[in-house]
Amino acid sequence: MRSVSVMLLLAVAAMTSAAPNTTKPHYDLSNAKDLFEDYIKEYNKIYKDEADKEVHFRAFVKSLKIVNEANELSKSATFDINQYSDYTIEEMKSLLGVLEENKKPQN
Repeated sequence: MRSVSVMLLLAVAAMTSAAPNTTKPHYDLSNAKDLFEDYIKEYNKIYKDEADKEVHFRAFVKSLKIVNEANELSKSATFDINQYSDYTIEEMKSLLGVLEENKKPQN
């Protein structure tokens, strides 16, 4: 009987952890500065100077907008910020290995 109880408890725990999260994040852009400061702390971000921090803040705000829009449009997927949410377009291209048209290797 005890092993059945343990198995039942494990099954319920597994079902609970596998249950989809029905609440999707939606970020209030008027709080973007505070969200960015929290993001910096959570992901241990360090910027060269205030100008660099501002560039990454703007990229972060764009990411917040994308997350909000994607969560509104998708019925099944959930989107959120991550360690790349402050990356500029150039940094994302570099991360993904995208080459510019005039910089493609010659064969």
